[in-house]
Amino acid sequence: MHDFQSLIFRSAGRWPEATSLVVFAIGLLYTLQGFRFARFLLPLVCAGGGLALGAVLAAVAGLPGGVAVLAAAVLLIVALLRFRVALMLSSAFTFGAAAQYLAVQLGMRPNMSLIIGGIGLAVGFPLIYVCRRTLPIIVTIIQGAGLLVVGFVGLSTGLVPSLGLTFVDWSARLPLMVPVLMVMLCTLGYTVQINAYQGDIESGGRSGVRDLETS
Repeated sequence: MHDFQSLIFRSAGRWPEATSLVVFAIGLLYTLQGFRFARFLLPLVCAGGGLALGAVLAAVAGLPGGVAVLAAAVLLIVALLRFRVALMLSSAFTFGAAAQYLAVQLGMRPNMSLIIGGIGLAVGFPLIYVCRRTLPIIVTIIQGAGLLVVGFVGLSTGLVPSLGLTFVDWSARLPLMVPVLMVMLCTLGYTVQINAYQGDIESGGRSGVRDLETS
């Protein structure tokens, strides 16, 4: 079974401090102010999902690697033009990835983790009909929590190696440590965003609120 978490952490540990800082800052934007910039942040999620799916398709079907880039570009353009599509796709990609990640952390077999990821993907699509107004908040805080953790690993490994390496070591020994940390970050992000969202409604509405209302 591939340990995606360790692979990502090892990669982040080799990043320059500036790159890690940018990732951490983007994670803060997603987590704390995601709903205000959802029209621009969610298409990036769609592009990332398209890149991943395109890479898998290229590997399975023996197609050129450019297929992944093409899929990412197509989904990015469609998501920029249609916010509703961006919301549905980003929700599906986010919940699918989160479900598979959690399954891997729980020690499930590769085939089972793929099935769980597929279920998460299927659940993510119709959520737009259940919680349309708050779905951009939910999606961005999950994405932001992941970026914050990865950015922290990169920064701490570069600036305070003992701290970063200890965190990575503990996360490998305690499979649920990072998911629990992400839940805490998501709770913080949801509290901040929902309060800002409600405050914007009471004050007459800003661009972020209008985007959610008309999506």
